[in-house]
Amino acid sequence: MVARLRDPLIEEFSAACRELVAADADLCEISPRDFDIQLRLYAPSVLSAGHPGHSLETLYDALRRQLIVRCSRIAAYTHDADLMANTSLLIGGGEARRDFTVRRPDGSSVRVSFDQVPADIGHLYQSKLHYLLSPRADTLVEVGCYLQGASHPITYLGFSACDRPGIIEALRRHDVPAERSNLLVLTRALGLSDTARNLMSFTIGQAVRYVRDIGCKYIVTAFNPLLGFTGSALHASNFTPFATAPVAYFYDTLGNYRTRRQSASDKRAERRAGNYRNLLVALGTDSTTRREIRKVKTLEHLAEPTAQKPTPSGARPSLALADLWRYRSRLEAAWSVRTTHPSYAREPLSSKGQCGVSSVWLARRLRQQQIEATYCYGRLRFDDPGISSVDHHCWIEIGAASDPSRQVVDLTVDQADGYEEKVICRRFDELSRDGIHYEPTTRLSVDDLPKDRVWSRYTRLEESMREKWGIQTLYDSV
Repeated sequence: MVARLRDPLIEEFSAACRELVAADADLCEISPRDFDIQLRLYAPSVLSAGHPGHSLETLYDALRRQLIVRCSRIAAYTHDADLMANTSLLIGGGEARRDFTVRRPDGSSVRVSFDQVPADIGHLYQSKLHYLLSPRADTLVEVGCYLQGASHPITYLGFSACDRPGIIEALRRHDVPAERSNLLVLTRALGLSDTARNLMSFTIGQAVRYVRDIGCKYIVTAFNPLLGFTGSALHASNFTPFATAPVAYFYDTLGNYRTRRQSASDKRAERRAGNYRNLLVALGTDSTTRREIRKVKTLEHLAEPTAQKPTPSGARPSLALADLWRYRSRLEAAWSVRTTHPSYAREPLSSKGQCGVSSVWLARRLRQQQIEATYCYGRLRFDDPGISSVDHHCWIEIGAASDPSRQVVDLTVDQADGYEEKVICRRFDELSRDGIHYEPTTRLSVDDLPKDRVWSRYTRLEESMREKWGIQTLYDSV
């Protein structure tokens, strides 16, 4: 099944460049396997129209600069992560065991623990170590395994709520009663340099127990045979194939790879033609749901997913002000000097300087509820001379920028001295008529937020929120 989803031209390209890959991998201090993944990731940019008149070695030279840049970057950050994850404890290999140890070849053992991964470390792993170099803005659960004494995990898993209705529909056509409130998608997985044998499968097994406790009945993930992945760890964890889905390969004007989500905001990114598909696999988290999944014997073939768009005014859900006040109260409890904007760091702790991180948190929260919001940065101005303007402010909007009826949601409007309310949730045009003017200079989608400067402070807020409130159930989250 995996072999049928591979592309013969890319397989030929990879095989022909094996010696070149090995030499450049050594130059970058990365494994030939990891370098080959990047080669395969970039191959559609030069192979989509075949290679008439060009040798495969010539095409490799056309990609070599991007490959060396990406692989050198991954190698440097991986080296640092190896040190913090104590991977030197596993030099020479080892095998993970059920008693939370790794047995080394000499018979000695290394202790292993399974735990949540802090948001800032998760962001590091997704943005700097994972082969896509593309952090997900909607990551909901982050877990991994830690070697004894380590501050960073040796294995990492990131889960998101499902935002592709086609995935749930495909499972239902297989008589699997999946829905957004009982399903998580494993979107990022990686193991560091010296991960022991079976340790990723062990990590997945522990993660299954963890997400089951918050109400997750099904886990779905995808792997790309085009990149040489075999899905061995997933097979060992009893995942079952149930569908295929299109894979999009986008590249910007400089030839750099862009994920489908990154390309949504980069209008210069172009998609390369090709009928490439991922294999989707599913796993039940308890005995009942495992039996349901094991009954699946055929594959559904999903169509192209539709892009996330601002919620139109006619279909826009009403936000309960009571919920927004509850969010504000919880955010206040999680604010700290570490989450405030540097320009307010010396002032007494208040909502000032917390608008960015709070708006990011709310935009993510609303996406989990299938409400697509836009993060806005700009000026807040009042006609009333008794209320001070806020020249640098952040809030969110629901609806298109051209729609005067779009909703403005501001959880920190009390930054404006003289304004009595803490929270605003009103139509843009109504606010303007009342002399309250939100004037954005920057508008970012949720998927664009991880590359914004606010994100590092947001991860500190997210970690504080997790410590104080946790995730009670998956249903509550989505």
